[in-house]
Amino acid sequence: MKLRNILQIIVITSAVLLGSCQDALDTKPLDKFSGDLVWADAVTARSFVNDAYSINNRLIQDDEWSDNMVLNPSQGAASNMVQENITNETGFGWNIFEDIRKCNMIIERVTNSSYLESDKNVMLGEAYFLRAVTNFTAARKFGKIMIVDKVLTPQDDLNLSRTATIKETYDFILKDLDQAANLLPSNVSKGRVSKGAAYALKAEACLQGAAYLENNSDKAGYYQQGKKASEDLFALGTYALDNDYKSMFNTYSGGMNSPEIILASYRLETNTQMMNTWMQNLTPNMGGDKAKEGVLEKWPLDKPLEGWLEKTPSQEATDAYLVIDSDGNAKPWSETSYYQSFEPGKSSVFNVLYTNRDKRFHANIVCDSTMYFTSLITTRLGGNVNYASNVQQDRHMTKSGYLFRKNIYEDKWLYYNVPTNYHYVMLRLGRSYLNYAELLLRMNGEGSKATAIDYINKTRVTHGGLPALSPSTSLADTWKYYKIERRADLLQENDRYWSLLRWGKEEGLDVIPELDSTPKAISISEDGKSFEIITVPVVAGANARRFTSKRYLLPVPRTETVENPNLTQNPGWE
Repeated sequence: MKLRNILQIIVITSAVLLGSCQDALDTKPLDKFSGDLVWADAVTARSFVNDAYSINNRLIQDDEWSDNMVLNPSQGAASNMVQENITNETGFGWNIFEDIRKCNMIIERVTNSSYLESDKNVMLGEAYFLRAVTNFTAARKFGKIMIVDKVLTPQDDLNLSRTATIKETYDFILKDLDQAANLLPSNVSKGRVSKGAAYALKAEACLQGAAYLENNSDKAGYYQQGKKASEDLFALGTYALDNDYKSMFNTYSGGMNSPEIILASYRLETNTQMMNTWMQNLTPNMGGDKAKEGVLEKWPLDKPLEGWLEKTPSQEATDAYLVIDSDGNAKPWSETSYYQSFEPGKSSVFNVLYTNRDKRFHANIVCDSTMYFTSLITTRLGGNVNYASNVQQDRHMTKSGYLFRKNIYEDKWLYYNVPTNYHYVMLRLGRSYLNYAELLLRMNGEGSKATAIDYINKTRVTHGGLPALSPSTSLADTWKYYKIERRADLLQENDRYWSLLRWGKEEGLDVIPELDSTPKAISISEDGKSFEIITVPVVAGANARRFTSKRYLLPVPRTETVENPNLTQNPGWE
């Protein structure tokens, strides 16, 4: 959509000051609009800012573009992305200008207001943060973007250019986050933006942006800024790792009371139903006449499962959860003594694969022979959630042999129109600890390795219950275990895809292997005593991942480059 068509005005439509939009160019000059009443005092202005908080939802995305996920064919947009079956005819979120306009409106109007200084500071800090969120989530996709730093009018030249460099993009984002950190308070109500959120997002933006910079001095500068932002966050003393990792994601009370969460989106059951949450598409549909004959007699369900399952964890995602072996060391399951002594047809697959795992495995993943809601779940051949046990087979059942438990509330029966509270975690201390570890490793490798290991161990030990990495771990192994730890801790938190891009850029890879192969699944025998790791069945075509170097940046929509002669296209998408 052209920028000219994005210009909008905010009008008062009700006593509760809900905003609605019209095309400004069809009404009146944008600096003299009928919504002036919004800015008459700090109370009504606050309603406008509250409405703009929906911008934070740009930080919410599951792992559907990454190798953590197995998709059903119905997830067409995500399937096209992982197969790189995409062109410049799609938007991919280029249109950020309505949200940018909201932020600029707040900045302009609040700056020129006579509100109390304390009210002004908070609203300005929120606006700078929200503008940074909007631009950062676009920069991860497109690199160079069109920077709009004021409320545009029809008299302005709307054929804007993209930034000259990716550094210019990120410099603007980092400046906004600095402004936000200076203005925002440290202690805020749940769901509000804080000084800590600005520091946390800045560190991650520095890390991601640095990967796309070609000048080593510029990279070093970003790493240093990210390191300082991390240390400023830690120095606040406001947050602590949550000892109950599972509850932090899987219960509303856990999300509300977690000392670890820096920023989350909280939804109330008064206006939220199951179908409005991730739970609807992460839960199977099985029971009654959907089951093949004999399945539920052998593996009964306490209640039918009424989700519309579209996404499940890949075998590769589950492999990140290490096993504590008999010698006390944490290893991939395929390297343990338990697996070495496994006897197909005699040994229990559950005992060899799914016991002694990283604590986050069972917090995040549902595997064969575990409880889910109020039923014993079996993903094995003939099991009650195996795709072949359902008369509809490839619809709403697991093909990978796993389900997600993370982000699922199991305290009430899931049915599409059941009201529910729900929350999404966007920023938290564990993520910031891992960002800090990566920044240290990028800055000084061997020289910072010991401190980086300390920060890797914080989540590894507290969340995972794994033995700490030794300070003597080699630099190569530190990187290996760091990447495993990040994958295990941040599953389903909009991280994996962007981390793979970042690491691929830093390592100079033309092809990222993890994004260039079809995911694996586990097939467990009916008696639960043997298994195979196989290419995911039924939906392999929808998951045949492909990656070429042009996908480090997504295409600018062709409609935009046609309408605006000043816009350039990203390489490979002409």
